[in-house]
Amino acid sequence: MRTVVNEILSRDGKFKVQIFRRDRGSFGFDQWQWSDEPQEQCWIPHGRFSECVAPDERTAEQEARSRVEWLRIENSSDG
Repeated sequence: MRTVVNEILSRDGKFKVQIFRRDRGSFGFDQWQWSDEPQEQCWIPHGRFSECVAPDERTAEQEARSRVEWLRIENSSDG
């Protein structure tokens, strides 16, 4: 079981990253993409990031910001 502890939404609202805590105490993240297909209209998994195993939420978020392309681009344009 996982508990989502943080969610980062892309500026266009089409992608999100969820930082989660596993029952055993480690943290990780997943990327999701919004599907506008008429029969879906839902978030679907996008990419293979759930294998990330981090000791804390901050490290998991740093991993996401360095590995997810849209998040890296948005992060660099903020500063």
